[in-house]
Amino acid sequence: MFRTSNKIIGIYLTIGILWILISDRSFKYFGVGDDSLFFQTLKGIGFILASGFIFWLMLKRYEDKNEKYLNRLKSRTEDLRISNDRYTIVTKATNNIIWDFDFKKQEVFWGEALTRLLGYEQLLNHYMWWIDKIHPEDRDRVLKKFNNFIKNTEKENWSDEYRIITQSGKIKYMLDRGYLLFNKKGKPIRMIGSMEDITERKKYENHLEDLYSQINKRVNELAISNAELEQFAYIASHDLQEPLRMVTRFLSEIERKYQDQLDDKGKEYIHYAVDGAQRMRTLILDLLEYSKIGKFDQNPETIDVNVLLEEIAYYNEIALIENNAKLIWKNLPIIINRRTPIQVVFQNLIGNSIKYHNPEGTTIIEITYSDLGTKWQFCVSDNGIGINPLFFEKIFVIFQRLHPKHEYSGTGIGLAISKKIIETQGGKIWVTSEEGKGSQFYFTVSK
Repeated sequence: MFRTSNKIIGIYLTIGILWILISDRSFKYFGVGDDSLFFQTLKGIGFILASGFIFWLMLKRYEDKNEKYLNRLKSRTEDLRISNDRYTIVTKATNNIIWDFDFKKQEVFWGEALTRLLGYEQLLNHYMWWIDKIHPEDRDRVLKKFNNFIKNTEKENWSDEYRIITQSGKIKYMLDRGYLLFNKKGKPIRMIGSMEDITERKKYENHLEDLYSQINKRVNELAISNAELEQFAYIASHDLQEPLRMVTRFLSEIERKYQDQLDDKGKEYIHYAVDGAQRMRTLILDLLEYSKIGKFDQNPETIDVNVLLEEIAYYNEIALIENNAKLIWKNLPIIINRRTPIQVVFQNLIGNSIKYHNPEGTTIIEITYSDLGTKWQFCVSDNGIGINPLFFEKIFVIFQRLHPKHEYSGTGIGLAISKKIIETQGGKIWVTSEEGKGSQFYFTVSK
């Protein structure tokens, strides 16, 4: 296809040359010679060609510019169409309400999701329509924050949470976010944003707040209970022990002073009374110890378990000899923990193995360990009398005993103390055993 500039120049040259030829031919009738006529025609044609070429260059240049401009215009028009298509698709596809607020016109364009989420079929473009739908308790706050944001142009992003009233009268919680656009002078002219329905999230948050409130209430109640328990522990360690000491002392004094006047039955009664008072005092001390678990003031320290067991073996030397028992261990790890509670656990488990020793031979008490990665697992095993599997859980309950007091002494609180110490530290304690074949007590502590 010929370009427009070529067509224009072609017409110009055709008309110009025809004009020269016709006009010059007419000079013949006025007596002009052939030589002069030829020269005149040649000059005219030359002028037409030269001027036509200049015009052609000018037109071509102008046309090239127009073509580039039109190409750019087409490209931008296509980009704008694609952008508008994307915007339209987004407004249809998203569950969020897309909006575009023109400050100059005071008009808001609403996306299609508004009808789906809020139920309004007829939408007004004036921004006061939006303000009117905000819950009355939130309206002034939201409007004030929005206006302050527009006046303070240091930030580009705005967001707020508020309640909005739907067409049916229901209330929904919305998270509204917008981005501010400026003109070349830095003046805000538009804001584009979206509303997200966060009603379900708000219900969940409100539910969590209720749970936190209940937890705080229980914590306060527990704090009061702990304070009362501490008060009881104080009474137990002072006020209750003193009368028992007096009973024990005076009964012993009666037995000593009037032993010649007491028959065997009287001495037996005094013995039972003294023994009962001593058991009660031991029970009170055990209760006091149990109430203190979790309140150790010590900081964690490096503990060589081998050295710790040497100390425990030293303290239990007489009991080990009297019950024909041996305590063995080898290359146990160094741990980081509070010394007193760990020592109490080992002492209780080892003392348990000594108490329920093998009556027909030497009792071997062995301490071993396993590395579980984030925890240490210790095992205190023995070849004593063992435990019926039916009572594995019962033995860790406070005051639970499997044997009569006349067979094995104690208050039945040692394993309960050990369990509480280990679980307070986030560990576990359990037992495996078989009657007549010994027991294995396991517990874990963090590294």
